[in-house]
Amino acid sequence: MKRTSLQALAGQTFDLLIIGGGATGTSAARDAALRGLSVALLEKNDFGSGTSSRSTKLFHGGLRYLEKFEFGLVREACRERELMLTLAPHLSHPRPFIYLLYNGYHMMFKWLPATLLMLNAGLTMYDAFSGNPRERHHKILNKQKLLAIEPQLNPHGLKGGGYYYDFLTDDGRFTIETMKGACAAGALAANYTAVKGLVQDNGRIAGVEAVDLLSGQEGVIRARQVINTTGPWTDEIRFMEQGVKDKMLSPTKGVHIVLRKKDFPLNHAVFLQSPRDGRTVWPIPALDSDLVYIGTTDTYYQDSFDHVVATHNDIDYLLEVANFTIPGCNLGYEHIVGTWAGLRPLVKPQGNLAASSVSREHEIFVSPNGLLNIAGGKLTTARVMGYQVVDKAIELLGENFGVRGLPATKTATEPLSGGDARDIERARQLAPGVNLPDDVKERLLAHYGGNFTKIAGLAGADAAAARSLGGHKLIAAEIRYAVEDEMAMTVTDFFTRRASIFYWTPDGGLDVVADVAAEMGRLHSWTPAQTAQQIAAYRQWVAANRFQPVPN
Repeated sequence: MKRTSLQALAGQTFDLLIIGGGATGTSAARDAALRGLSVALLEKNDFGSGTSSRSTKLFHGGLRYLEKFEFGLVREACRERELMLTLAPHLSHPRPFIYLLYNGYHMMFKWLPATLLMLNAGLTMYDAFSGNPRERHHKILNKQKLLAIEPQLNPHGLKGGGYYYDFLTDDGRFTIETMKGACAAGALAANYTAVKGLVQDNGRIAGVEAVDLLSGQEGVIRARQVINTTGPWTDEIRFMEQGVKDKMLSPTKGVHIVLRKKDFPLNHAVFLQSPRDGRTVWPIPALDSDLVYIGTTDTYYQDSFDHVVATHNDIDYLLEVANFTIPGCNLGYEHIVGTWAGLRPLVKPQGNLAASSVSREHEIFVSPNGLLNIAGGKLTTARVMGYQVVDKAIELLGENFGVRGLPATKTATEPLSGGDARDIERARQLAPGVNLPDDVKERLLAHYGGNFTKIAGLAGADAAAARSLGGHKLIAAEIRYAVEDEMAMTVTDFFTRRASIFYWTPDGGLDVVADVAAEMGRLHSWTPAQTAQQIAAYRQWVAANRFQPVPN
């Protein structure tokens, strides 16, 4: 996918203009483009940078939402989880989870005693909603069987648990692959392009005033329907409309910490309640088998949406969970590999609910002058949110412009970029003949799926592209692919949302940042000063998400 200039966008009138390039916005753009609509998408930072690369990195049904009677949400999420095995198999990794049941803890139905019998009932419902194969059906483990497979767990008050499955994913790459699919279907997109105002014609919103944050260029982009998919920033865009002042969102903050498995010896993801306040928390072995991450907090947030990081209070809370889960570890700040934090764009509830009790259901609503908004939801249901907001947009296009006869959504059968099973199989067959180290090929296949062939093609056509960048199984061709095919505009884009190295290493990849920046600088024609600025900005971002000093 290629970044479209503001000048080119300003010269057209689109059917749909989508503001916000997270999982929902990119899903809506892909859906609309596959239906044949002309669509443009603007993102003020990088795709997925606000919320959609900072989740718990799961495709999951939302087991805990059963206790709130949100059966529709759980059923929908379970089905979408299973669908991802078809649409994005390279990003869908089934893993066993264990729901730990301790004395005194709430279960899925709070008015009943927390028993293994009731846990079995809840997990039976979860399996039924998923339609998952028999080999992934749940089973109930008593205390002895559970401790046999996880002997380090806290045995005090442990009743047993439920063994079931959810999926790990790379949320940042999911968003990028969705955006690539949208562009392949005809959508135009620009990251680092901010909306600074809404344009009205005859009392109806008909476009936006935008600024390219890289070049400083400004312009007006017009569309028959404007859609606001900006997550936590939904109200910020809504308030650009004259007369709109009511807040719709109550964002909550979620924080995660990363630990080494040697310090926190856990083999299965576990689902438990915090001993402090009963919130749901997941310690999860990462796709990198040497690491475990723990999340998440769930607290109302009112500080800057553009700089969300973990605080000492957040870290203390999660370390308390870790030390309860495996009491002998005695974990402290010195054991933390890294952290990340993001915001959930939750629709403002009625009354004074605890943050963790606010519904994750999404809502679609139209402003007085025709701005179409969607908020709430979760990563797993991004495809559903995308097609539903496009359905509503098509309804409005029919009412206001007489547009009729557009097809229904096609996204349930069209794989994401890199996710076509045939392309993945071709990539695997090609791999043995590619002149790269085996561990590099394994990483690229796992990370990019069927798009491995494109990176291998770059490496095969130019020996310089096949060179190692000195660590993390990186080669120059991956940087070239990120810049030329994935719209990576900054060093932070590459490490955080293209290669995903930021999350899983103590220094975030700073040991190779100079080589990565040099390669990106050559492709983007950066000056030496701009390259140095890119390195400094990424170093600051790593430091903001680490609780140990990062290398100079």
